[in-house]
Amino acid sequence: MPTLSEQLAAFGHELSFEQIPEDVTSFAKLLVLDLLGVALAAKTTEEWPITLAACLVLGGASESATLWGTGRKSTPQSAALFNGIVAHALELDDFNGVDHSGAVVLPALFAAAEMRPDVTGAQLLTAMVFGYEVGRRLLDAAGGYRVHNAAGWHTTGTCGSFAAAAAVAKLWDLPPKDITWALGVAGSFTGGVWAFGADGAMSKRYHAGRAAETGLVAATLASQGFTGPKEIFEAPWGGYANTYAAGNFDASKMVSDLGEDLRLAMAGIKPYACCRGLHSTVDAVLAMRQEPGFDADAISDVGVRCTPGQAVQLGNGTPVTRLQAQFSLPYSFAVAAIKGRASLAEFSGRLDDRATRELAARVRIQPEPDLGKEWEPELTVSLSDGTVLTKQVNVALGDARNPLPRAAVINKYRGLMELGAKPESAAEIEEITLGLEAPAALGRLLTLLS
Repeated sequence: MPTLSEQLAAFGHELSFEQIPEDVTSFAKLLVLDLLGVALAAKTTEEWPITLAACLVLGGASESATLWGTGRKSTPQSAALFNGIVAHALELDDFNGVDHSGAVVLPALFAAAEMRPDVTGAQLLTAMVFGYEVGRRLLDAAGGYRVHNAAGWHTTGTCGSFAAAAAVAKLWDLPPKDITWALGVAGSFTGGVWAFGADGAMSKRYHAGRAAETGLVAATLASQGFTGPKEIFEAPWGGYANTYAAGNFDASKMVSDLGEDLRLAMAGIKPYACCRGLHSTVDAVLAMRQEPGFDADAISDVGVRCTPGQAVQLGNGTPVTRLQAQFSLPYSFAVAAIKGRASLAEFSGRLDDRATRELAARVRIQPEPDLGKEWEPELTVSLSDGTVLTKQVNVALGDARNPLPRAAVINKYRGLMELGAKPESAAEIEEITLGLEAPAALGRLLTLLS
């Protein structure tokens, strides 16, 4: 009986661009465009110069792989690390994959493409689909996002290395045994924990970059004959299931119906610059703002029914860093209520705003143990005139079940690229990315990203 890795490897090896439905490849190109806009706009963050300096120390000057938007190149490992970190730095990259598949899979793939200049855009898109498939299937098998996170694991790190390794191995057209080894090597060194939440440390961004780098290295080693365990997922001692998901692992979710309902189609694109767990709250607040008589200055009290896990992850009412603000339900409620939006500016320019702080202090988090794990926060807002508004959004904007319109995604990219690139470069990157399967498109895009 083939192992889980061997079954995934066989599927990935046989997957072709022609087999992928056109709507999936079209969405994949949109995900690439969104990720590039998010990554290049990260030039505005503290993480950008710090990460650039560190990656140049680690990798040195090299002509191997592009550090996006810097005009510099370094080793493939440093490029995957740098591009992965900056792609996740704004908390605006895609979700519902590993969770953040784009910031893991695409930096690894672009570095790998520069190592093998003969690969095409169609091959990159096919490899991307396979990477997203492996990553999301693993997360589902491990109990899903909230169950895995509740154990302290950050899914972008613990599942992302596998997604990146699978994608790179597919891009290079490795045989099934090498794909299996790449998964095994990646799983031998994967991780990421939620300790960053306590003080808003930058390490959350590192998880994406490290997973991209680990996947790239794992596939490279496997391509040269370096073996990895075939039972990386199900080994009774030291396998992923028993180590990372003890009691929660469902092996059937790794391989059932492979090739049907490709998991990339489940990915979502963020409209708001904060943790996805807060988007339903932002949607609810924006809807409340349309109610007659709603006035942020008139809010006297806000009650939030949520799960205990949401209370721990999202309950900080006094954020100090941008990352803490991006994981604060009270803060996100306040800026959305006052400003009517939740863009980058609201999570970096209002941390010391008195009105925002005062409104956030009125938000009461009310965890209830009996709520289901898929529960979204329910808001009850009391106004000074006695009006009480209650709102809960079960599927937030940007989810695959409530997607951002294509035009909105492109507008998001264009707005971000005002921070990240010259207008003529931004326009050319957009045109090439949305036609990435065309001959020579990938090579031109790699040049532009430098």
